[in-house]
Amino acid sequence: MNEFHTEALSKEIVSQSIDSIVVLDTNQKILFSNVALQTLTGYTEEELYGKTFSFLFPPNEKGEQSSIESFVSSNEAHYIAGFLKELELITKPKGTIPVEIRAFTIQNENKEYYAAIIRDVRERRRLEEQKNVLINSLKRLAYMDELTMLPNRRSFADTLQKTIATVKRRNRESVLAVMDIDHFKVINDTYGHDIGDLVLKKMANIFVDCLREEDTVGRLGGEEFGCILPDTTTEGATIVLDRLRESVETHRFFIFDNYYLNITLSIGYTKVHPIQKPEEVLKFADIALYQAKNHGRNRIQVYPV
Repeated sequence: MNEFHTEALSKEIVSQSIDSIVVLDTNQKILFSNVALQTLTGYTEEELYGKTFSFLFPPNEKGEQSSIESFVSSNEAHYIAGFLKELELITKPKGTIPVEIRAFTIQNENKEYYAAIIRDVRERRRLEEQKNVLINSLKRLAYMDELTMLPNRRSFADTLQKTIATVKRRNRESVLAVMDIDHFKVINDTYGHDIGDLVLKKMANIFVDCLREEDTVGRLGGEEFGCILPDTTTEGATIVLDRLRESVETHRFFIFDNYYLNITLSIGYTKVHPIQKPEEVLKFADIALYQAKNHGRNRIQVYPV
């Protein structure tokens, strides 16, 4: 292949490249731009010719103008091999496009030039955002109850484990409560599971409204919820939990039209001890809950009973 054909082929490859290509002199003035760059920016070849590199890229966060020379010579850690970096490219409609740029020097007839390959990364950014959304959704599903948007049993157990460790380290009292909706099966059987779901979601809202920000409430399964009250004595928990029980008792649960349900709550609670495992604390709170159920429901009961 002779030199003439090689040069013509090279020009055709550059012209047809889907990546934008720009060549600048040592004064950082644009000498050449391919069709891809013109299409990406909206500027014509004539509009780009003679413009400086900073014409295409806005100043950095320090207000410094972009310099292709700094890209080529930079040894900063955030530059990848080949001086690859993501920037914002200025377009003719006065907008910006995220791009990836690789800058380097070239020699031609004993003269030095700068060149840069610029790639549109909007689609990659979009896919990365979708990926992050999916990952966050999966994390939420792993640790949150999808119906009530409260922590699920797994997440609640993790928080309980941390609470036990905190009680041991700081020698501060905390309380665990287990709460169960009275006669919830009757609600499901009479009005359907969709109404039951509405009750669960409304119950979760009541819990969040009545408890402190530092408290943790989660759905343990079915109609059973758990509550962790850090830095709280059993005496203090008695006041908080009875107020919570009353809030549920006095709330009118709207079902349909002008029909409302009156629902009550039974609660068992116990002091968190530093030598206990999470399942042991839950077991003692469950024992207290069963006692509350056996004594007529709509009441709170502390363990030991």
